[in-house]
Amino acid sequence: MRQVKKMARKTLKNIVLILTMRCDEASRLLSHCQEAPLGGAEKCALSLHLMICRMCRKYKKQLKLMRELFSRLRHPGFYDEAASSLLDQERSRAMRARISKKIRENLD
Repeated sequence: MRQVKKMARKTLKNIVLILTMRCDEASRLLSHCQEAPLGGAEKCALSLHLMICRMCRKYKKQLKLMRELFSRLRHPGFYDEAASSLLDQERSRAMRARISKKIRENLD
């Protein structure tokens, strides 16, 4: 009987989490899920919140973009291309335009 009550409490807690998630909790989970997988209730609550909250969907896209950009910084070829572009002003302008375009595409 005690086990059933404990399971019922946990289930009720998960339902409340799903139905009452706020943006600050969603942003915390979005950041956390970059490092480790979420539990079932958290994943469900976050998915439901993202369906209804445009700002959190935008935040998720921004996190994804930053993660991609930082992963590119780890590659040595990135620095070679950036250094040579800085020396060549025309290539530098073209690179800035490509970066701006990519950022706008990813945020829309």
